[in-house]
Amino acid sequence: MTMINLLLRSFFAALVFSVFMFVVSVSYAQNSKAVPVPSVVAETVPILGEAPIIIELFSSQACVFCPKADRLFTDLLQQDNVIGLACHVDYFDVKEGSLSQSFCTARQSWYMDKLFAGPNYTPQMVINGAIDVVGYKFNEVVEALQKAAYSEILVLNIIESEAAGTYKVMLPMDKVAAPEDFKLWLALYDKPRELTVASGTHKGKQRTYYNIVSNLGGSDEILEEVFVTPPLTDQHEGFVLILQDMSSGKIYAVGQHKKDKQ
Repeated sequence: MTMINLLLRSFFAALVFSVFMFVVSVSYAQNSKAVPVPSVVAETVPILGEAPIIIELFSSQACVFCPKADRLFTDLLQQDNVIGLACHVDYFDVKEGSLSQSFCTARQSWYMDKLFAGPNYTPQMVINGAIDVVGYKFNEVVEALQKAAYSEILVLNIIESEAAGTYKVMLPMDKVAAPEDFKLWLALYDKPRELTVASGTHKGKQRTYYNIVSNLGGSDEILEEVFVTPPLTDQHEGFVLILQDMSSGKIYAVGQHKKDKQ
């Protein structure tokens, strides 16, 4: 066989192989269109039982990872037994349109001391006053919430009294060993706040913030029967009462009242 014949045979063999591969690739491409590409499974928060769980989110508009924590916090609020308070700190926030409050920084700093979790950071979730977790880490948050679901936090029944704007609450002080260590907190939170971030990393982004705490106060006078008159305004959606052991930080009982459910 001459060299020319060998070259011709090699050429035709290569040509046949190329045509074959082209047909195969076209067929694969056509068939692959019929097979849907699996979508990314969204992170879903599991059902957290029936026991009340209170989540305090310490956040900031200037924080890089806070939007993810804010979204997770919003999802958690959909569960009936979850009570959430979003507190924006003032040591790290945008310069314009800030939602920060000095009392939020003070409360977070207090938790850092009680939970040995310092220094302050955002986003942070404190669950039931006893568990500290990074607010945007989904798996860690869920694990902490599942632990909290077995807690024995009591429900405070908030009853509207005859006096307008005043509410009666019965505190379970008969079950408290050291009443002098306890404090009753009253937190007012806002209706959903829709805004455009005015400065910083997220400048120009549209955000909706839920359960932003705009007023927080506490009382050391702990009685079995308590009357509270929260300074509610049109901006508020409701308020939360927290009976907390100030020696440990653990929340013993919690109640929530929403204005639209009066």
